[in-house]
Amino acid sequence: MSSRMKRRHRAQAGTTLIELLVSTMIIGLAVVILVGAYSTGLVNASLTKRNTALNAAVGYELEKIGAAAYVTSPSAYSECFAVDNAAPPTEVAFGGACPNGTSLRADVTESEVPDLTGVQQWVVQVSVYPSLEAVGTAVSVYKVDR
Repeated sequence: MSSRMKRRHRAQAGTTLIELLVSTMIIGLAVVILVGAYSTGLVNASLTKRNTALNAAVGYELEKIGAAAYVTSPSAYSECFAVDNAAPPTEVAFGGACPNGTSLRADVTESEVPDLTGVQQWVVQVSVYPSLEAVGTAVSVYKVDR
């Protein structure tokens, strides 16, 4: 082998520092994109879970109000919902403490509509428990004595 061919063979034998830096940058960028997509997916999944539980709690309370007989002097109450397990809702005194394992509390209040006898306005407000931050807006429904 001539010396010229030996030099060419040595020059092409390994990777250069620039090639290593470029490949490291490409791999690092791919890892950053994958981690970002994973964390975004986790946040979206937890928000969807919370919103689904919120809608279920509001729907449950509205059905309960609609199914109950008209009472002239009902009392306000709170109901606690477990999101992470299959426990049934627990009714507590209005604004009362929820049992362990619950993460949503629905506060249900009633008021008479002025100038309309036999008409009640029921309001359902769901909050995250135990921080009691309101989630969404309050939902109201009217109940009429027939």
